[in-house]
Amino acid sequence: MRSALVFLALTLPAAAQERVLSPERASGYDGVITQCVTLTREQFANDMCAPLATSVAGMASKAGLAHRHLGLVEWGFGTDEYGPTPDDLKMIAPVNLTFYIRATAGPDSAMVWASLYREVPEGRLVIWEDSGIGAGEQSVIRVGLSTGLAQASAGL
Repeated sequence: MRSALVFLALTLPAAAQERVLSPERASGYDGVITQCVTLTREQFANDMCAPLATSVAGMASKAGLAHRHLGLVEWGFGTDEYGPTPDDLKMIAPVNLTFYIRATAGPDSAMVWASLYREVPEGRLVIWEDSGIGAGEQSVIRVGLSTGLAQASAGL
């Protein structure tokens, strides 16, 4: 079936030990703050945010890290701001993981770019980045990208 065919290219780091969010590489951080920034209103693409956050929450728990998800914010529709860091955040040395989502319809395609960074006085210190792109059936794109990038982020 033509709709079952999908082209999915994930740019994964070469070796698992290079992935920053493995338990060994996460030492020095006490938590992970995730959020999704969407540059599309295509619902199938924005539906990737929850599984990405859930996957990172599981990884953080296994690594003994706290996790806080800030949700999904829109960019390009009049508000281009990251979700605010909550005042009640109990983390002292968190790392931030933001998933940027783009998509089109007809033909359906989506791209997710993941950026792991640390807030420093000078701005953002980018530690690791990865991205994935997919085209084809919406559900296949959604599952493929959210699973693949979550695994790359988690160092699986």
